Amino acid sequence: MPFIEIARILTKEIYPLSVVIATLGGDSLPNTLATLNSGSAIPAEILICIPEREAGRVTALQRDNVRVVVTPCRGQVAQRAFGFGQTGQPLVLQMDDDILIEPAHLRALIESLQRLGRGNVVAPIYRDLGTRCLHTYMRGWSGRVQDVYAAVICGAKWGMRRMGTVSPAGVSYGVDEKLCSEPAVQTEWLPGGCVLSFREDLVTEAFFPFPGKAYCEDLIHSILRRHRGLKLWVLPQLYCQTAAPPPQVLTWKEMRNDLRARRHVVQLAGGSQMRLALWFAADALRRGLRTLLPRRRQPG
Repeated sequence: MPFIEIARILTKEIYPLSVVIATLGGDSLPNTLATLNSGSAIPAEILICIPEREAGRVTALQRDNVRVVVTPCRGQVAQRAFGFGQTGQPLVLQMDDDILIEPAHLRALIESLQRLGRGNVVAPIYRDLGTRCLHTYMRGWSGRVQDVYAAVICGAKWGMRRMGTVSPAGVSYGVDEKLCSEPAVQTEWLPGGCVLSFREDLVTEAFFPFPGKAYCEDLIHSILRRHRGLKLWVLPQLYCQTAAPPPQVLTWKEMRNDLRARRHVVQLAGGSQMRLALWFAADALRRGLRTLLPRRRQPG
């Protein structure tokens, strides 16, 4: 490591923080690491949790506070759980490898959790790489249609009251920062891309019970946290950033796997399997119509 870089790290303040990133070595990971280490204070350790087959992709990313943890397992939940067991700091931030959080927002996130104390878990708002909140609630007639669909099909609460909730059908609703007046909003679930907790409050088991992609793992994780008596908070004044997800075009197999995971969510949360079946039928019909109907031609 160059002398200048060593000197720069040694002169920074160190947070008592372990960052756990479960990854397969995606292209966005170097930028995520650089952003975490770009402030006047940096995490004490950043653990890149990756299966042995992909570990060669990230060896060059190791630094004074960045360590590659080769996991004996494959899968986001299992890799992260293994990484949790390797942490050595009192605070633990779980992050996806494509999340960016500015130094000022990371500091404020840590300070907020320290004020709340043990038994609490905090997360920021999610924005795209511009300034748009990824959980925006529509206004006007479009918003009313959303309200009716959520209430009638999913059994969700009406309007902004469903922010941060999980419906009886196992469908989750995010928090829109523009509709929040309080500095912290207590929720029923947290998206899993950027979540801060005390080490003693971690869910350390590999809780996802199915093979393959971990559909709804953030919902399952949140339910298990709440079963342990933890309070979940979104802090609307703080945000992290990630690329806006493209419109989903799921295959039948992917929809089936998503349904299987949501059944598990509904069972854990005490929801309604009938509501879930109704939502799945309506969602499949919506996706089918979107595929069959021709898209409106863009001008130009």
